[in-house]
Amino acid sequence: MKNKFFVILFILINVYIFAQSLNGNKIMESGLNNFSSGNYTLALSDLRNIILNSNNEALHGTAYYWIARCYMAQNLLGKAENNLDFFIQNFSDNNLYPDAVYQKARLLYRTGEYDSSVQIFYKFIESYGDHPYISNSYFWIAESLYSLGHLEEAKIIYSMIIREYPNSYKLEASRYKLSLITLKFRENELLKLLKISHEEYLRTLEDFQRREKTYEQSISDYQRKLLAASSDDQKLLIAEMSGESMDKDRNLAALNKQISQLNNTISNLKQQLSDTDIKITNEEPVNMNIEISSLKSERLLELKNSALNLKEFYINWLASRIGD
Repeated sequence: MKNKFFVILFILINVYIFAQSLNGNKIMESGLNNFSSGNYTLALSDLRNIILNSNNEALHGTAYYWIARCYMAQNLLGKAENNLDFFIQNFSDNNLYPDAVYQKARLLYRTGEYDSSVQIFYKFIESYGDHPYISNSYFWIAESLYSLGHLEEAKIIYSMIIREYPNSYKLEASRYKLSLITLKFRENELLKLLKISHEEYLRTLEDFQRREKTYEQSISDYQRKLLAASSDDQKLLIAEMSGESMDKDRNLAALNKQISQLNNTISNLKQQLSDTDIKITNEEPVNMNIEISSLKSERLLELKNSALNLKEFYINWLASRIGD
């Protein structure tokens, strides 16, 4: 009779456990359905109920994984990392373990820890070479390298995805990022040319202003000489000054032509940059202390006219002195 009692008790316990297991599976199903529907709050409630019930211990690992996924979907990355790390440390035999490693790498990418993300993605690829997320892993490696500014390395991996994984979900995204890199390389080359042209423009302008200053100093010197010179000396000085004025006109014409050519070069480069339809980023700033738009040819013409007016004034003044 006693043995019969224990047999009945054993059966009842197993029936209870089985019933609890069925109930846990239903709750898990509800949680996953809520996750798929985007009802993350309800999904978290279901998954926590599984963890709080010790009879559902077999489902605890899976529940922790999906709790982490819910937090990732809500962008609560700190909570997601805690649950994901707990799962990885305690449920290595769970069939979702490879997925958890992948999600850990994704989490690191999202928090800006690109180097660590790349390392884990490569370990994932090495350990689970036939996993459906392999092409995705390569894509996020490329994205991490792109974010770190390693464009050449990123370009190689994007190209590899396009070549070797034509059915990947990341195929179009890889093509797009590859085109961005190509445009970025072209943009950088144009920026270098623009910087060189701008620097040459500034050197030409400085040379122009330096010569203008020298010319004004020469006029001042001639004025002092004329005050102390005889009538014949004044005639010689006027002739000498007239000759230098002609040279000055030729120099001004040459400088204006050079500046005009540089203006055209800079305009063409700026138009090419505009055609790329990509904003210039701050990754490689160009140090331009003077706005190109402010370096207008009108300023150069103004300087030239001022110099010529001074020349004309002193020539007339000298001529009037000789006539006295």
